[in-house]
Amino acid sequence: MYDIGIIGGGPAGYSAAIRAAQKGLSVVLFEKDSMGGVCLNRGCIPTKTVLHCTDFYKSLKKSDKFGITISEITYDYEKIFNRKNDIVLKIQKSLTKLVQSFGVEIICSEAKLVAQDKIESNGNIYQCKNIVLATGSKPANIKGLESDGEFILNSNDVLKLKELPENILIVGSGAIGVEWARIFNALDKNVTVVELADRLLPLADSDVSKRLDRLFKKNKIKFYTGTKIERIENKKVVLSNGQEICIDMILCAVGREPVLPKIEGFSLDLNGKFIKVDDNFRTNILNVFAIGDLNGKMLLAHSAVHQAISVIDYIAEQKKCHFDTNSVPSVIYGNLEIAWVGKTEEALSDVEYKVSTFPVAALGKAMADDEIDGFVKVLSVDNKIVGAHIVSPEASAMIQQFALMIDNELKTEEILKTVFAHPTYSEAVFESVLGLDNMSLSLPKGI
Repeated sequence: MYDIGIIGGGPAGYSAAIRAAQKGLSVVLFEKDSMGGVCLNRGCIPTKTVLHCTDFYKSLKKSDKFGITISEITYDYEKIFNRKNDIVLKIQKSLTKLVQSFGVEIICSEAKLVAQDKIESNGNIYQCKNIVLATGSKPANIKGLESDGEFILNSNDVLKLKELPENILIVGSGAIGVEWARIFNALDKNVTVVELADRLLPLADSDVSKRLDRLFKKNKIKFYTGTKIERIENKKVVLSNGQEICIDMILCAVGREPVLPKIEGFSLDLNGKFIKVDDNFRTNILNVFAIGDLNGKMLLAHSAVHQAISVIDYIAEQKKCHFDTNSVPSVIYGNLEIAWVGKTEEALSDVEYKVSTFPVAALGKAMADDEIDGFVKVLSVDNKIVGAHIVSPEASAMIQQFALMIDNELKTEEILKTVFAHPTYSEAVFESVLGLDNMSLSLPKGI
């Protein structure tokens, strides 16, 4: 008998396996596809690899501004495609060896629950004192825009393209939609984004949405908000606002839905499409837990890792899980990076709060890098940071500083004891906190 059986080898599953082994527990992990789950194989890593290539290409095109002359700048997307695959494969192999180094038994086949303490795979039964479900998620479909792998693509399909079409319509302006809009646009393709909500990035702070609006216009990415596809006629799309667009491909980027595990003989309670869990990620079956995308709390790889650590500590030591969605950062990659954590200004409309927005253009580092379009916006209540929103180079790193502030409920006077290095983008963190009391050192009086 194993102490823990884990179904799913993505960030939630492999992190839980390693943590359990570190705690001295015996572990068997089942993965029917490739280790790493969606994040490594069909999400974060391949997408960011492609995005880095395209950002690099885009940067080279303005090399003259930095005194560097390049006579001809071109790209070969097949090489970008191959680099993406090579990196994914390299990490896959490394990850498998990492998990095995802790003594975790990996079963590379599909698994199903056949009893509350038994997992079946390839005709074999594995008895487990505790079972952790980490089967992840898949691209969501909307009626009329189901993937056909050729004209209508989802986020899995688009990573399989070896050649890019000239005219692309992207449905949805969340992280996936925005990142792929940036990729296609950087590679000189015609991009149109359609968003049903009344603004881009509807889950972000409205000031972030407004800045993304400006960045899209600057980069000549067309977009329509409050709009949906009315009908598709051959390769012509008719929008609800009356616009007609001739396109070569549609990327449907409208979110994700859970991949539910196979179960026989009993059932797990659901919360909508997701598996219902308590504060310790336990399902209605006491020894069965669900973590990561499967429980729907927050569909992010780093969220899944945190849940994995928490649930294993609960199983091993009965230490209550700590997971506060309010302090989990969200990041959208590309140029400029976009990141946020905590409350938006709209969510604070019924309480007294302070707001400070510091323009990145006031930083010497931003001027040197020719990256002056961004800002850092911070929100506080009772002298504690409750939200932060960044559009800037290195936003993915800076947002973590605010996450630490929020999770530890630091007061602003405590934060300002820290010395921030110069010249860095992180100075904008310091300056934005100073600005809560109109004490910024880098802005003229009254701004």
